[in-house]
Amino acid sequence: MSRRVLALGLLLAAALVPSHTAAAQGPQTVRVAFVRHGRLVRVERVVPRGIAPAVEALRELVQGPTRMERASGIRSALRPGVRLQAIRENDGIWLARFSRSLLGRATAPTIERRLAQIEATLAPLGPEQYAAIGTEGRLVTTIRLGVWPGAWRPQEGEKGYPFTVRGVQLRLWTLGYLDRSSVTGTLDYTTEQALLAFQGWEGLARTQTVTGETQVALFRASRPEPFTHRQGKRVEIHRDRSVLLLVEDNEVRRAVHTSTGVFGRTPAGTFHVYRKELLSWSQPFHVWMPYASYFTGGIAMHEYPDVPAFPVSHGCVRLPDGEAIRVYMFVEIGTPVYVF
Repeated sequence: MSRRVLALGLLLAAALVPSHTAAAQGPQTVRVAFVRHGRLVRVERVVPRGIAPAVEALRELVQGPTRMERASGIRSALRPGVRLQAIRENDGIWLARFSRSLLGRATAPTIERRLAQIEATLAPLGPEQYAAIGTEGRLVTTIRLGVWPGAWRPQEGEKGYPFTVRGVQLRLWTLGYLDRSSVTGTLDYTTEQALLAFQGWEGLARTQTVTGETQVALFRASRPEPFTHRQGKRVEIHRDRSVLLLVEDNEVRRAVHTSTGVFGRTPAGTFHVYRKELLSWSQPFHVWMPYASYFTGGIAMHEYPDVPAFPVSHGCVRLPDGEAIRVYMFVEIGTPVYVF
């Protein structure tokens, strides 16, 4: 007897016994989302022993409805031949990887329905609120569970692998490089700076664009982890990666792109913020430095209009517009600053 027929039998049996008895004795089931008359419908499938529910749910999704279900009008927007390659949870996010045919030969509304079926299948399986969707290991988009996916407006990536800017932004937000309010669907300055920080931390070419290797890294990446371990707030500046981390109680609150001193002029070591100025004037270089937080000598973390992907300053830690005020508000007099 197939698992699908068994699932129908279980539904009939559940009507004849008390619900608590069925829950105690019956095998685990999952609900898979298909389409009937333009609306999502969910059908139950039995989870074999030893198989993770998320794996079985998406396997059944790509297999499509049974012959009996099709006779009742149930269909799937997913094409035959789509394969599930992997599904796992990481940092509270589902990472679901499919074959490239997931996005093949379809209009934008059809792609939206495919993503909606994936969303509705994953949503009941745990506390996760988002799912990163990849094809052949490259990030395509990120969807919020419990919400119908937004309009499918893809950009063409390397080798024709598509991605959505909004999906990339959501992924950067879940990883700590972007604000939720910055998820606009537009590849703007803030997103470019977030991409630079991500690429720097992951050791990628710092292009501030969504390259093929960036799509791969966005799909598999984890949230940055600090090098230091202690309670309270602190700042870590990683000169070789051009990344500044805001850390509180051993959790990275934000990863920020930065540019430090050329030829190692930003010294390595352990320091503390000793002075803060909303608008500081640099006497040696005759330039205003907004949101300046000094941590050793005349060296400060501050806003600057030019924050390239390599060390270029006279020693200060340059920060992009928008991120500088975040750093300024995060630190206090006495906040430790670790420079690596």
